[in-house]
Amino acid sequence: MKKLIFFLFFSTAVFSQNYQYAIDEVPDKAPASSEMSTNQREEIEYFNAFLLPVTQKMSIQAALDRYGSVRLEKGDYSGVNIVLHSNQRLYGHLSLTKVSNITIASGTTNVKIHNIISSGGINFQAGSAISNSEFKNIESSVIRSVGGIIENNIFINLSRCVLNWDMSNSGYFRNNKIIKHRIHAYYPQIIMKGNSSTPSYGNVQLWINMLTPGGNGAEIDNLKTLTWVGVDSESWNWYNYSNKPLIEMKNMGDVKIASISGGNLTATPTPVFDIAAENVSISRKYISSKAAKKSILRGNTNMFLIDSNSEDYDTDETNARFDFKAYFNSKNISLNGVDISGTITDISTINKLSSTISGTQKKPWERPVFEAVPNPAGDNWMANRAGKTDQAAYIQNLINTNNIAELEEGIYYIGSTLTIRSNQGIIGKGTGKTAIVGLKDDFPLITGENTKGEVKFYLSNLTLQGGSTGLRIHPLNGSQISVSACIFRHLVFRNQNYGIHLDKFYGFDNNFIEHVSFVNTAIGFFQEVDPLYKGVGEAATMMFMDKVVFYKCQWINNTKALSLLSFRGSNLNAWIDCSFDNNKIVAEMRNYVSPLFANCNFTNSSGDYVIGGESKVEFYSCLFDKNTTNATFKLYGAYLEGCKLLDHSSLFKTFSSTAFISNSTITGEVGTFNSGMIVNSNMLSNSGFNKTLVNVNSGKPTVIIDSKPNPYPQLLVTH
Repeated sequence: MKKLIFFLFFSTAVFSQNYQYAIDEVPDKAPASSEMSTNQREEIEYFNAFLLPVTQKMSIQAALDRYGSVRLEKGDYSGVNIVLHSNQRLYGHLSLTKVSNITIASGTTNVKIHNIISSGGINFQAGSAISNSEFKNIESSVIRSVGGIIENNIFINLSRCVLNWDMSNSGYFRNNKIIKHRIHAYYPQIIMKGNSSTPSYGNVQLWINMLTPGGNGAEIDNLKTLTWVGVDSESWNWYNYSNKPLIEMKNMGDVKIASISGGNLTATPTPVFDIAAENVSISRKYISSKAAKKSILRGNTNMFLIDSNSEDYDTDETNARFDFKAYFNSKNISLNGVDISGTITDISTINKLSSTISGTQKKPWERPVFEAVPNPAGDNWMANRAGKTDQAAYIQNLINTNNIAELEEGIYYIGSTLTIRSNQGIIGKGTGKTAIVGLKDDFPLITGENTKGEVKFYLSNLTLQGGSTGLRIHPLNGSQISVSACIFRHLVFRNQNYGIHLDKFYGFDNNFIEHVSFVNTAIGFFQEVDPLYKGVGEAATMMFMDKVVFYKCQWINNTKALSLLSFRGSNLNAWIDCSFDNNKIVAEMRNYVSPLFANCNFTNSSGDYVIGGESKVEFYSCLFDKNTTNATFKLYGAYLEGCKLLDHSSLFKTFSSTAFISNSTITGEVGTFNSGMIVNSNMLSNSGFNKTLVNVNSGKPTVIIDSKPNPYPQLLVTH
C-alpha cells in the first residue's frame, strides 16, 4: 500500500508538469536539426533528473532515495534536512534554489550538488572518506566538517561561502580543488586545520577573493602542503573584530602562493600574513596592509620570493633558515639580505635553493577535455530561416510575464531584439535543443538594459545564432549600472559580429561564466569603453570588468576571441580550463591587473600574436601548440608556471617585456624578453637562459644556479 501511494504521489507531479506545457500557447517553431542536436553531457544529466515541484518539497529526501537524481524548481525548498549518499545528484534551479541543511554521508562517492543555497550549510560527516564528488554554484552556505575525510573532490564557484574544515583531532582533506571562492564580510572566511597523524595535503585553491572580512581572513594550521593561486583581499578587519593578520598559517609544511594582490583601507589594518612553515614560495606579491606591525615569518621558515612590491616582512632570526628575494620592488636579488650579482658557488646554498626550486614532482592536473559544440540550427541555418514566422513577441511576452522565459525545445526565429531587465532572462532546454536565430543580422538578439543600480541577468541552455550580436548589455539614459552575479551558463554564440558585447556601461563585476562557447564571430567577448572616458575618476560609461571567471568556455574560429581594452584598471579576471582554438588572435588587453589563464589550451592561432596588449598576464599550466603566429605574446610582461609553449614563434615581440618563467618549457626564441627571471625552465632555443636559475637584465642572462633545469608543474598538481 505504501509503494502504491508513493507512486501516485510522484505520478501526479509529472502529470502537473506536462499539463502546464500543454496549455501554453506556443507558436510554430522548427525542430532542432538532426545534424547535431544533442545537448552537452552536463545538460543531459540536469534535464534527465527527476523534477520535484516546490509544492512537494517535503518529499525531497524520498525523491532522492528513489530516483537518485533530483532537479528542483525555482523557489524555496527549506524545511527538510537532506542526506546525500553515493551516486546521488541534487540540482537546484539555475536561479539558485534554497534548501535546509545538507549532510554528505560518510563513505559517499560520486555525488553532485549544483545551484544551491543551503541555510544549514553543507556538512561532511566524519567517518569513511567522502570522495570524487562535485559541488558547484553554491551560494551563502557554510562548507563544514569536523573530523571528516574529504578527498579528491572539486568545489566550483563558492559565493559567500565560509569554508570551515577542522580535522585537528582526526580526519584529513587531500587533493581537493577549490575553483573560484568568493567570501564577503564573514570572518574568519577560511578555516583549514589538520593533524600530524593523518596529514592533509595536495589541496589547491584557484582564485580566492576575501572581500572585507569583519576580522581576519584565513586561519590555516598543520597542513603538509597548501597551494593558493590568484588571491585578492580588500580591507580586512573591516569592523576591527580581530588583531590577527589577513592570513595566519601555523605548523605548515610547504606553502605555495602565486599572485596575491589587494590592499587594506580600514582604520585598524592588520598585517598581511603570519606564517610558520618549513618552506614558503610566493610569486607576484602585490598586497599591502599599511599596518603598524609588519607581516612575519616564524621559526625556521624558508622564503623564496619572486616579484613583489616593497612592503617587507619580519623574520625570526635563526641560522637554519634562508630568505631569498628577487625583484623585490627592484631588480636586486638577495639571499639573507646579501645581494647576489653572479653565479652562486657555495654548495650548501646551492643545495638549499635547488631543493626549494625543484620540489618533488607531483601529478599535474589533467588537461581539460571539450565536447563538440552543439549546432541545433544546422549548417544551413541561413537558408532555413527564410520565410520563418517571427516569434519575438511571443518570447518577449514570456519575459514580461514571468521575468525568466523558459523555452521548450526547438528553433525560435526572431526579427527584433528581445529585451531583458534586472532579474530577467531566458532559459532553454539545452544548447543542442533550444536555439534563438535572427531572421536578419542587423540587430542584437538579446539586449540587457536597466536604468540604475545592481543588475542581474539570466541566460542558460541556449544557442544564440545570427543577428549582429548575441547579447548586448548597455545602460539606459546614461545611467550607472553594475552587472553582477549573472547566470550565464551553457550558452553558444554563433555567427555574429559580437558574441557578448559589454557596451559602455559602468562595470561588469563578480560574474561566473561557465560552459559558454563563441563560434565564428568577429569578436567573441567585447568590452567597449566610452571613447570620451580616459581613465580618470568615475564615469557611468567607464566599462571596467572585475573579478569575472570564465570556466570551461570555448572560443573557436573567431577573428578575435577577447577584446578587452579597458581604461580604468580591470582586476583579477580569470580563464580556467578554457579552450582557444583556430582564432586569429586570442586576446588583446589594456589596463588589466593580475589577469590569469589556468590550465587553458591555446591552439591554431594564426594572427600576429596569440595574446597582446598593454598589460601583464599570468599563465599557469597552459598549453600553446600548433600556433602559426609571429610571436606568442605582445605584452608588457608575463608570468608563466608549469606551461608548455611548443611553437617555434618568438616568445615576445614589440614591447621590452618583463617575464618570470618557472617550471616551463619554451621552444621558440625569447624575442624582446628584456628583464625578469627564469626558474627551472627549459629554454630550448636560448642556451644561455637554459639553467636552473637565471636573472635577465637588459636582455642579457646572468646565471645564478648553473645546473640543468628539470621543469614540471608545481602549482596545479595533485599528490
